[in-house]
Amino acid sequence: MNQFFSRINNLRENLFFISLVSLAIVFPFSEALVSIFSGFLLLQVLLFRSWLHPQSMKGEIAGLLFILSIFCVYLFGTLFTRDFQFALYELRKVIFWLLMPLAFYFSPKLPASKIFLVFKIFIIAVTVSSLIYSVNYILLHDSITDDFRNAGYISHIRFSFQVILSLILLGYFFINTPENEISYYRIIILGLFLWLTSFLFLLQSLIGIISFFGTIIIFLLYYIYKISLKKFRLFFLLLLFFCIMVPVYFTGTVIRDFYSFKAIDVNNIEYKTMSGNNYEFDFENLARENGNLVYVYICHDELRKEWNKRSNIKYDHVINGYQLSNTLIRYLTSMGLRKDSVAVSQLTEEDIAMIESGVTNYKFKNRFFSIYPRLYQTIWEIDSYLNSGDPNNKSLAQRIEYLKASFILIGRNPLLGIGTGNWKIKYNEVYDEMHSRLDMDKRASSHNQYLNYLVKFGILGFFWILVAILIPFFKGKHYSNIVFSLFMIAFSIANFGDSNLETHMGLSFFSFFYCLLLWHSPDEMKNQFIHS
Repeated sequence: MNQFFSRINNLRENLFFISLVSLAIVFPFSEALVSIFSGFLLLQVLLFRSWLHPQSMKGEIAGLLFILSIFCVYLFGTLFTRDFQFALYELRKVIFWLLMPLAFYFSPKLPASKIFLVFKIFIIAVTVSSLIYSVNYILLHDSITDDFRNAGYISHIRFSFQVILSLILLGYFFINTPENEISYYRIIILGLFLWLTSFLFLLQSLIGIISFFGTIIIFLLYYIYKISLKKFRLFFLLLLFFCIMVPVYFTGTVIRDFYSFKAIDVNNIEYKTMSGNNYEFDFENLARENGNLVYVYICHDELRKEWNKRSNIKYDHVINGYQLSNTLIRYLTSMGLRKDSVAVSQLTEEDIAMIESGVTNYKFKNRFFSIYPRLYQTIWEIDSYLNSGDPNNKSLAQRIEYLKASFILIGRNPLLGIGTGNWKIKYNEVYDEMHSRLDMDKRASSHNQYLNYLVKFGILGFFWILVAILIPFFKGKHYSNIVFSLFMIAFSIANFGDSNLETHMGLSFFSFFYCLLLWHSPDEMKNQFIHS
C-alpha cells in the first residue's frame, strides 16, 4: 500500500513538473497553447487529487483566499452590468485569477533543482523566440520598412515583460553561480543577458524599456542604501547616475531635434516652383519635422505627378490610417526640402520604400538598434495632438483621451465603479459628452491597469485588489526574494502604461509566475536581498 501511494505521489510531482515546463516553453509562442496547458495544470490537480500529497500546502489557506477574491470582485461587479454578455467575456479573460492559484496551491512542492530547471527552460524559450523574431524580420520582412514588433508570435508589449523576467533570472543565476563553477557557464549567462537587453530595445516597447530601467533604478537605490562598503557604494551610485542620465539625455536630444525651429522670413517667400507652379502655405499649422514647418512650400500637382511616376502606391492612397501624400510631405520636410517635383526627384529608392511603408522622417534610416524613431514618433504625436486636437492614429495622444474619460468616470462612480462588462457603454457615453474626435474603432479604456480597476470597481474594489495581491507577498516575507521582488516591481511599473492584468497573455503570465514564486520558490532564493 505504501508503495502504491509513493507511486501516486511521484506521478503527481511529475505531472505538475511537466505542466510547469510546458507552460514555460509556450509562453513566448502561443496564446492558445497557454490556455490549453493552463487547463492541464489545474486538471492534473483535480484528477489526481494533488492536495493529498504530503508536500502540498497545509494550513496556509489565507493567501489562496486573498488571491481568489480578486475574481470575486469581478463577479460582484456583474451586479451592476448593463451588458451581461460582455460581462461574461470579461470574466473569461480573468479566469486565471482562479485557475493558477488553485493549481499551484494544491500541487506538491518540488525539489529546488526542478524549479530552477523551469526557470532555465523559460529563459531558453524566450531566447529562442527572440532569435526567431530576428530571423523572421531579416528573412521574411523588409528590414527598411517593416515594424520589428510585428515579427513575433504574441504582443510585443507582453513579450517584453517575459524578456525582463528572463533578465532578472539571468542576473540571479549569474550572481549565485558557485565560484568553482566552470567559467564558460557565466560567460553564457552574460551573453544571454547582453542579447536579451539588446533585443528589448529592438522590440521598441516603451512600456517594457521604462519598466526595465525603472526596476534597475529602484533596485540600485535599495542596494546603495543597504551596502556597507564605501567603494562599492560609490560604484553603484555611478551606475545609478548612468541609468538615470543616459535615458534623460537621449530623450532630451530627441526633443531638441524636434523643436529646433528654423524660422521662415515671410518677407522673402518664393511663391513659384522652378516649373512656375504656385506653392501653398499654411503658417497657422505649426507641425514640424526636424524643426522645419511641414505645411509650407507645397505644390500638390507637382508632387502627385512626380510621385506617381516613381511608385505603384499612388499619391492619394491611404496607408496606416494616413494619406500617402501626408507621409511624403513630412518626409521631404524632414530632409529640409520643398515639396515639389525637384524634391521628389532627389529621393532614393530606399527613401521611396520608406515613404510607401509610412515612415515620415529620413532620420529613421539605419536605426535598427535605436529607440530614436520610437521616441521621435511619440513626441510628434503629442505635438500634433496639441496643435490639431486630433488624437486618431497617435498612440500616446489616444491614451490622453482615454485618461480624460477615465477620470470623468471615476469622479462619477468613486466608491464602487461602473461594474463588470459596462466599460464600452460608459466610455462611449463619456466620449460623446467630451465631443472627442476619436474614431469609434479607436475608443478604448484607460490603458492603465490601476485606472481600469478604479473605473470598474471604484476605490473600494481597487484597494481590495491591491491588498489581495500584496498581502500574500508581504505575509510570506517574499520581499527578501530578489527575483520575486524585482518581478513585482517591473510589473507594477508596466501597469501604469497598459491594462496588462486584463489581457490573456498579461494575466496568464503574471499569475503563473506570481503563484510559482509565492508558493514554490526554492528556499535558497527566498533570502537573496541584501541585509548588510
